[in-house]
Amino acid sequence: MKCKSCGREIIRIRTMGRTAVCDAAPVTYWPVPDGTEPGAVLGLMTPNGQEVCGTLTGDLKNAIGIAYHPHTCYQRILVYRGRDSWSRPVYEEPDGGLLVDVDPREDRKPDICTKQGNAFDGEPCDPVEADFLFFPCRDTW
Repeated sequence: MKCKSCGREIIRIRTMGRTAVCDAAPVTYWPVPDGTEPGAVLGLMTPNGQEVCGTLTGDLKNAIGIAYHPHTCYQRILVYRGRDSWSRPVYEEPDGGLLVDVDPREDRKPDICTKQGNAFDGEPCDPVEADFLFFPCRDTW
């Protein structure tokens, strides 16, 4: 099957309550060692629908298994890192940038802004317009 937006080969994996769309090429993944840079940790989907984190480098005998990259198709991947001092969910992009959802109500679309000075408890700064993929999920009130 091909993505209607970008034309890449994709597969659908059933998870609990939803279907995940992933790139069709499987990858081998390894556990995340202590001290790994946040940008090197990837969110992946196993063939049985489990969301896992891993890295793509290591000794083959230490590999955990096979998984698939979520098909982002121009989406920005955000990894949940916790709540700031105002109880707003803070996310990290693969490049290390911190973003905050300033209106995390479940019935509303995400209102994502950068963090002033890229500080975890920094004030919301500039709005970010994009399609987002939240890993493991969007934190809402």
